[in-house]
Amino acid sequence: MLGASKILIGTALLATAVGCASIETTTRTGRIHEVRFAERMTPATLNTQPGDEIMWVNQRNTPVTVEFLSDALDEVSCARGFNNLLGRLQESTTINPNESASLCLTEVGVVTYNARMESAVAGGQVIQSGTIRVGR
Repeated sequence: MLGASKILIGTALLATAVGCASIETTTRTGRIHEVRFAERMTPATLNTQPGDEIMWVNQRNTPVTVEFLSDALDEVSCARGFNNLLGRLQESTTINPNESASLCLTEVGVVTYNARMESAVAGGQVIQSGTIRVGR
């Protein structure tokens, strides 16, 4: 009987952990900064505080890919749209038209990224750099 109760408790703990794994974490500050993609990316430079949410919004008719350099996302408290199917954080994401993705950076410093957008020129692509300054 004691073994069965241990199994039941273990199963309940596992179900709780798995259930919470799919819940998105929230920002620590509650402040949201938007970067919009229309004809170009606006703003290209953003000043934030640790824990602020940065949301990239695609207002274009074509997908936009946001790419960070490796290890740029080591300190993140929330992520939506930057996770793979296993829930692991990725350093790039493609944002479809009329959709968004967001991150909450927690480490003070400067983070740079590239936005790849289809251009009006056949087969062309515009790459625009963005900077996020996370201060105190």
